[in-house]
Amino acid sequence: MLRSTLIGKHADHVDGFRWRSREVTRIEGFSDAVFGFAITLLIVSLEVPRTSTELLATMRGFGSFVITFVILASLWYAQYLFFRRYGLEDRVTVLLNLALLFTVLFFVFPLKFLFGLLLGDPSLRKAKVMTPHGLEPVVLPEHRPIIFLIFGLGFAAVFIVFLLLYRHAWSQRDALGLNEFELAETKFAIRRVKLAMFVGATYCVMAANQLLEQSKANQRAAEVLDFIVLAVFLGIMVMMGKLIRERRMRKRDWLSRLPEISDPPEDPSPS
Repeated sequence: MLRSTLIGKHADHVDGFRWRSREVTRIEGFSDAVFGFAITLLIVSLEVPRTSTELLATMRGFGSFVITFVILASLWYAQYLFFRRYGLEDRVTVLLNLALLFTVLFFVFPLKFLFGLLLGDPSLRKAKVMTPHGLEPVVLPEHRPIIFLIFGLGFAAVFIVFLLLYRHAWSQRDALGLNEFELAETKFAIRRVKLAMFVGATYCVMAANQLLEQSKANQRAAEVLDFIVLAVFLGIMVMMGKLIRERRMRKRDWLSRLPEISDPPEDPSPS
């Protein structure tokens, strides 16, 4: 179902795109609660420090909390913007939104764990933790590929859901009455999330690379794979930059034309 009362040429333009929804629906209210719970999970895992030493140890994890919080906030804003722009409330949108919330909750702890390690130990080889059996590595060598695989799959899954959401909005473009700029923006969103999916896929390739590195016979293959992963990352960044530049030019042109499109001159009629 579409909120038809908020659709049409009289809907407000926000940043050049007409918002077809301004009310918080039950879907968005539930989503906000889930995103809030996901952020809470980042905090409740931290025990209140009892000494200054524990406080300083806790503060060392502040960087990973900030990065994870920013990522979750970005995902929340992307979902918020989707619902504001398209105002979709049909069954497909609800199911895809539930899938997004599921992947976000699944993604929280691997995200925080990985960034917490990377900030202090980028190689994931040196960090150690005290156990009843003495100092042990935080990440066992055989577990590194699994960690990269979990992160890559989670990252890709989030953007696969966004891709399906935007494709669904594209399939409803006639019912939504998308104008030329809104069609271009929807295409841009689809291409952008596809590139983000490839970022997640490269982490899966890195997981395979970790398996190769554990075998001395495959060291050469691991080095080649490292080069391929780096080239893919650079290629994705270049393509993303090109997309953003094209979008800025298109948006600037549309906003300059918006007043005359929104308020076309009236044809003089003979009295």
